[in-house]
Amino acid sequence: MDLKKLSIGFLFFLLWVPATAQRLAIMGAMDPEISILLEALNKPKVTTRGGIDFYTGKLNGKKVVIVKAGIGKVNVAYSTAVLTQNFKLDGLIFTGVAGGLHPEALPGDIVIGTALVQVDFGLLDAEGFTPWNFRDLSGEPHPELLLAADSSLVQLSLEASKLADYQSISRRQPRVFQGVISTSDLFVSDPVKANWLYTKFNSLATEMEGAAVAHICRVLGLPFVVIRSCSDNANTDAHVNFSEFVGPAAANSANLVLRMVELMED
Repeated sequence: MDLKKLSIGFLFFLLWVPATAQRLAIMGAMDPEISILLEALNKPKVTTRGGIDFYTGKLNGKKVVIVKAGIGKVNVAYSTAVLTQNFKLDGLIFTGVAGGLHPEALPGDIVIGTALVQVDFGLLDAEGFTPWNFRDLSGEPHPELLLAADSSLVQLSLEASKLADYQSISRRQPRVFQGVISTSDLFVSDPVKANWLYTKFNSLATEMEGAAVAHICRVLGLPFVVIRSCSDNANTDAHVNFSEFVGPAAANSANLVLRMVELMED
């Protein structure tokens, strides 16, 4: 056996392993949604691909890649595509804020997305709007309207939610809900629209990215979960409440993610 060739081959193996090592991806749309996570990242390294900065390192001892995906379905779909092309992942968590739709939800409360639905994709005619199921690249529709999150990650989210350190708003401890999260390229600030989302889809929160991530993860077979904290109630005061509560709401979602990572097995 040629020892020189064996040594060179082993060296290439060592160089190859880190680049393809499995990591947990954590995404947020805006800086406040990932700032706490970046502060907790051990020995961060920045890798830029496709104009996006990816932060790798260890979070609570686990290898992760953290990325700001941008606001809206187009930005997050692009970011997710670049992410999954450049990192070998074993799961994805999307964290951030949303408009709460449950009648009892208040700013700071948590919604763990058991399923995602895209509510601005469908048929608009004289009779109104009819949502369509997700479609693959061939144009064929998926069999269901909702895309279910990974059950193991949902369960882990629920366990972590009991241990997370939350920022209280109005002197109340945040409540934790689990259910459908609706996605559209619209910032909802209308109680009528909010009630439609709640009654039509049983949606507990409305946001602008989650279902696009879910669609790509579904195509790639990548386990995912979307976690949101309510910054507002998607009503006429949504813009005012968002500005006031986006900071603590984003922190609550991120702190839950920190607990999730802590509970994950090595």
